[in-house]
This record gives sequence, structure tokens and C-alpha cells, in this order.
Amino acid sequence: MVLDVLSGEIPARQDMIGKLRRRRSYWISVFLVFLPLLLLTLGVGVQLLPAAERFMVANSALNIFGTPVWLAQEKAIFLKYGLDVETIYIPSGTQAMQALLSGDVKAAVAAGTAAVNSRLQGAPIKIIAGVANYYTNSFFSTPDIKEPRDLRGKKVAVTRFGSSSHFATVILLKKFGLEEGKDYTILQLGSTQNRLIALTKGMIQGTTLSGVEAVMAGKARMNVLITVSDMRRRGIAFQHNGLVVTDLVLQKSKPLLKAFLKAYLEGVREVYRDKDATMRVLGKYTRVADREVLSATYDEDYEGIDKEGALIEEGIQVILTELGKADPRAAKAQPGQFLDPTLLQELSGEGFIKALWSK
Repeated sequence: MVLDVLSGEIPARQDMIGKLRRRRSYWISVFLVFLPLLLLTLGVGVQLLPAAERFMVANSALNIFGTPVWLAQEKAIFLKYGLDVETIYIPSGTQAMQALLSGDVKAAVAAGTAAVNSRLQGAPIKIIAGVANYYTNSFFSTPDIKEPRDLRGKKVAVTRFGSSSHFATVILLKKFGLEEGKDYTILQLGSTQNRLIALTKGMIQGTTLSGVEAVMAGKARMNVLITVSDMRRRGIAFQHNGLVVTDLVLQKSKPLLKAFLKAYLEGVREVYRDKDATMRVLGKYTRVADREVLSATYDEDYEGIDKEGALIEEGIQVILTELGKADPRAAKAQPGQFLDPTLLQELSGEGFIKALWSK
């Protein structure tokens, strides 16, 4: 059984976002035109700067892994590097890949599984930096489920088939001797928010949750069946999230991407150093106002963001191994085919990353 609650929401959301994007661009243009005139009127010397380059970024989840981009935007770090960045929420890594390929966005913070799947199918995309290099979501269950084997005959939810949450769930439950389809049924319910609602209403008996929703699940007396620490202890490496771009953008817009990566990494530093600002943007984009929830979310998850954007081949190999059971292309592929470390290597060689964390 496939349950997809998002089918009717996406076109309307994209139409609304398109209108907001055009309105925002208009007012930014007006501001940039009149700012020099205002400064001259006030007697302030000003040197006209080139217009900031527009750069659209997709986030495939509303959680703490989007905060480096949101902070870089809110704190004008992108503008510092000559970029006028706009973000769009696309509630699926697969759909984020489609937006990349269509040229609607230049980069995406998306699940590693979506990037690997897309490239295996011939899509010219690469991961240029790691956002989260292991699976950072705990597995929650309804109170009646006391241990993983109690999930036999039950319903477990993921975002979509082939998504990061799907593969992580299958790999995780297999560690406890449970096989997808045989021991439990998987439903695809879309966003983390949707899955939390389904769990608390008893529509499903288990799902992975992160950040705000994980804290809210705890408040609703849901059971933390498998913690992130349990996953690490069992050796579950996973390319959870990464910065993904197309080969074309890598080839033709390398200086632009390098500027974006600099600003992104500076945003990561801000996440580590400014809890209040991180909580503020997290609350803004997730529409959660409870500071206790936001604080607990930050404390639980922020260290899951890789400080240097490192690319880890082991996390890709886990995905390939699982896919390879049904797809010969995955069985033959090598992790390096899905990664492009060029920009990170340049920034490291130039001393940018070291200097960033020494400030």
C-alpha cells in the first residue's frame, strides 16, 4: 500500500513560492538601485558594486541541516560573497534532483540516496560537500512497541521509496533481523511532520524522526526505539545529506559554486557558534515557536552537521550495497563516481577552512 499525502500540495506550493520569489527579487532590485543615492545624499562616499548573482537553492527537508544555508542568507553572508541566494523547500530528495536537472535551482541540500539513485539512472549530478555524513535520526515507535522485534506485522513510515529515510530504515531494521515486506509494511507519507502526526495518531507504529519532530514525539510520549548512538554503535555509516549540483553547473559556474561553498561553510560555523540565531531561523522555517523544543533540537542535532563539509566514501558505499541487491549498476559502481571534492580541496589548499575556524 502506498500513501502519499503530498501529491496535491506541491504544485500549489511551487506557484506560491514563485510569486514570493518574484516579489522578493523586485524589492531587492529597488533597494540596490536606491541605496547608493541615499548614501550620496547623506554625504557618504560609495563605490558602486556589481549586482549580486542570483542563486536558487533547494532544501529537501525542514530541519537543522538547512540552517547553514538559512543563516548564511539571514546574516547576509551570501551577499558578502556576491550572491543573491533564495531558498525553496521541496519535500523530497528525488524532486529536488528533478529541480536541479531542470535548471530551476543551482544547488540542493538533499539526501545522499536521491543523488546516488539519480546518477545511477544517468543524471549528471555530483555531491560537492557532505552536510551530514551519518544517519542522524532516531527511530521512534508507539508506546506499545518495546523493542524492534515488536514491529513484526506492523506499519513503518518513510518519506518516499528510494529516499534516505527508506534506505536507512531498511538497513537499520535489518540489523535487528527484520526484512522489509516480510516482517513489516512500509508506507510513504512524505515529510517528517506528516510522519509525526501519523505516529501520534496510531496510523503507523514506527518511523525515523529528527530535530523538532523528534522532540515533539518525546513530549507526546512516543518511544525512542533506536537512538542515533545505537546506530553508530552498530556501525551504520550513511550519506544522509549533501550539497548536490549538476555537472553542467560545476563546469560552467565554478567560481559561483566556490563562492556559495565558502558562504555555506561560514554558515556552518555560525550554527556551531550562535545557538540563538540558529534557533531563530529553525523556528522561522519550521514554524515552531516553542523555545524549549528548538533548544532541545539544537542540542541534539547540531553536531551532526559536518564542520568542514567532508566527503566520506563509506557513506556512499552503504547506499550502493543496498541498491546493488536489485540494481546491477549499483553493484558495479564506485563511491568516487558520485562525489566531486575539487572545490573543497581548493578551499582547504588555500587555507580557507582552517582560517574559518581559527577566527
